[in-house]
Amino acid sequence: VFTRYGKCYMFNAAEEGKTLRTTMKGGTGNGLEIMLDIQQDEYLPVWGETEETAFEAGVRVQIHSQAEPPFVHELGFGVAPGFQTFVATQEQRLTYLPPPWGECVSQALGFFEVYSVTACRIECETRYIVENCNCRMVYMPGDSPYCTPEQYKDCAEPALAALSSVEGSSCMCRNPCNMTRYNKELSMVKIPSKTSARYLEKKFNRSEKYITDNILVLDVFFEALNYETIEQKKAYEVAGLLGDIGGQMGLFIGASILTILELFDYAYE
Repeated sequence: VFTRYGKCYMFNAAEEGKTLRTTMKGGTGNGLEIMLDIQQDEYLPVWGETEETAFEAGVRVQIHSQAEPPFVHELGFGVAPGFQTFVATQEQRLTYLPPPWGECVSQALGFFEVYSVTACRIECETRYIVENCNCRMVYMPGDSPYCTPEQYKDCAEPALAALSSVEGSSCMCRNPCNMTRYNKELSMVKIPSKTSARYLEKKFNRSEKYITDNILVLDVFFEALNYETIEQKKAYEVAGLLGDIGGQMGLFIGASILTILELFDYAYE
């Protein structure tokens, strides 16, 4: 899959014809564990500073539902070489209320089947770039021609920067009425250890310094096989309001009639 960072890879992406991978247990070692060589020697040299200049070394990772497109340049977290990074995640299912009680939306989108804030942002940015530059960036959906390097530098990059800096931008996307997100807790340990350094040197045919500068291990797992539900509820429903009004009216009308009868009784005596 292409993102603003270029070509990325999705695990368990629910591709057509493929079965979703599941786990029967939570905890370390019961999820995704991968070892990566980031090959810093292949990084492009930094000759100057721009909006897209990256000074870090490592990979960016985003945990998201299959219904939501990746937005790793804003929502991803970094994983550094020379460390094993443990990511304990917990699923959250959120339900928001539509107007007039809340502000959630579930509108249809042109390029995505399911509405999400990320999908709305990507679609909005795509429309803006196509309208202003007559091209689209490689990660954007649609059938417009891709921007050339000159179009990207002269038009697309400044247009995206201007779009994100405008207050009240047309790309203000509201929350969907139902969404899934994943909370994360990160911890790291140094690699290689003194006892594993020689083994890794032989395995990769590289020096210990190369391994420290380029090799990382990522371990993503569910903390527990359950999920947390957060639901918005109406503070005061119509039925409750009418019931309270009826109760109050009954109380006061009953009290008024009783008072009148007591006055008649007092006058009679």
